[in-house]
Parts: sequence; C-alpha cells; structure tokens
Amino acid sequence: MEMKVYHCTDPKENPVPGWLRGAAPAEPQQEKTLVERFKENPDSFFPEFVQQGSSTPKRRGRP
Repeated sequence: MEMKVYHCTDPKENPVPGWLRGAAPAEPQQEKTLVERFKENPDSFFPEFVQQGSSTPKRRGRP
C-alpha cells in the first residue's frame, strides 16, 4: 500500500485529488440536438399529423 505524502510548507507539491480536478473539455457537438432540429422543423417529427391536417377531421358517432 502506498501512502501519499502531503507537504504543509509547499502545497504545490501535494497531489490533487480526483474530485478537485477540473473536467476534461467537452468536444464541440457536430450534430444538432433533437431540440434544435425540432425548433427548425417541427413537422418532421409528426408526419402523420401534418398529412391529416389538410383534410377535415372525421367525427365519430353521429353521421
């Protein structure tokens, strides 16, 4: 078992714990997210509703 040595006089020599290290920089996203795609063209997510939207809705029950 290896013991870590901490130096009170020179804190720069102390090992940095993993939870204190900064996260790795995220890679830029090349693809658009689903939200961005939906904002640009919401009809592409619901093609069957868009096609039916041009005709009058059918009623059930009474003719």
